[in-house]
Amino acid sequence: MKKALLLLVMSSFITVAFAQKRKKAEQPLTGYAITSFEKGGRSWKEVRHINITTGEEIKSIYQSKQETEAFNARTGNPVAKKDATATKAPVKKVVNLDQELDAAQGKTVRVRTVVVKGSANQYDKPFATNSAAMAYDRKNERLYYTPMGINQLRYLDLKTNKFYYFENEPFGSVTGPGDAANQICRMVIASDGNGYALTNDANHLIRFTTGKNPVITDLGALIDDPSISTYSVHSRKGYGGDMIADASGNLYVLMANRNVFKVVIDTRVATHMGAIKGLPDGFSTNGAMVEEGSKVIVASSESSIGYYRFDLTTMLAEKVSTNAAVFNASDLANGVLAFEKKRKKDRKAEVIEEQKQPGADEVTKKSPQLNAIANNGIAVFPNPVTPNGFVKVSFANQPAGKYHVNLLDISGKLIQSKEVNVNSSMHIEEVRIPQAISRGSYLLRVTGVTNTVSTTTKLAVQ
Repeated sequence: MKKALLLLVMSSFITVAFAQKRKKAEQPLTGYAITSFEKGGRSWKEVRHINITTGEEIKSIYQSKQETEAFNARTGNPVAKKDATATKAPVKKVVNLDQELDAAQGKTVRVRTVVVKGSANQYDKPFATNSAAMAYDRKNERLYYTPMGINQLRYLDLKTNKFYYFENEPFGSVTGPGDAANQICRMVIASDGNGYALTNDANHLIRFTTGKNPVITDLGALIDDPSISTYSVHSRKGYGGDMIADASGNLYVLMANRNVFKVVIDTRVATHMGAIKGLPDGFSTNGAMVEEGSKVIVASSESSIGYYRFDLTTMLAEKVSTNAAVFNASDLANGVLAFEKKRKKDRKAEVIEEQKQPGADEVTKKSPQLNAIANNGIAVFPNPVTPNGFVKVSFANQPAGKYHVNLLDISGKLIQSKEVNVNSSMHIEEVRIPQAISRGSYLLRVTGVTNTVSTTTKLAVQ
């Protein structure tokens, strides 16, 4: 009778949680991405609004084939076109973004030589030289970016679909497409409302204000935290990547080789947090945006296998996109800050929705000992748990089949694994915590063997 009552209580709790998640799911997770013309391509000249869950385009923001007119960001006057007349067709080495980064990391690169005839549009067109650095300014509805090989800040006004260039105003010190160290591949709008961009070698952290009379300032080089010497933010092996920001005024540099650094803007000190674990082979971390809280979405310029989510507190990744192929991207942006408190408007809507759900308060008041944590329909309770005790994993409306329930330490090392067969819409499985386990924080990861279900829950052992 007691077990039946527990099942009934948990069923009610999961139903309520699932209803709330379903409402949230009606608004898909989206972001802006710099992509190629097609999936798997290597030319970064297209801007798309992407559904992160499906990997499909919601809206085309800019296509390289379209004709556009650019304006001076200070005066509003049209940008003067460069002279397209060439007395002699120059010979030019053409290297795309991925080749530049490979070369910087010591990999073999085949460079093709071409004849460029009248290359004025290589400068004038918004993304003609490719781009790997973009930031979404949600206050002003702008996408800031900088082209590869051109030390100039530009932005697209999403309200008018017009491009603006900060002409004759140095933005970094890149000398051309082959200058890998000074290429800017990381950009974000921080909690102070200012934009920040960082060169590959991390010797130039550039701040640009986004209000009236914008100011561009080179703040100087990042400084490795002297107390941590495992990896340097200046390493050539990490060229590429992206930046995100948190609500407390910090930046996070994601290197292309999965290493992550936390940067205090005032001191420019960069602390190595570790490398992202759980990403597939060949997946470079070139684009990043915050989903919510500590959850970060990453995209690769080299792999179209999917988009992945990792947690800043655990550094563990899991696949978030459902399609077999997505638009690989040189950059992602959405304007969300890590560890950002919900805006009042969003929280008010959630409270109203919770009040509509019957029984939610009853469940939590009558059964506080459950302390369940629901994650995409999979709930873990009780939490905290004791050594040699049982933790229950509830599968609500999950696909039938085999699942692995893995207990990991906080570094991701496997402690124990259990295979579970789910064959009903409301399945609850008990997992015994080892008696010899130390008290502290652990991870409980549930992964479907024959489907894409994968969730990770932080579990406290007391």
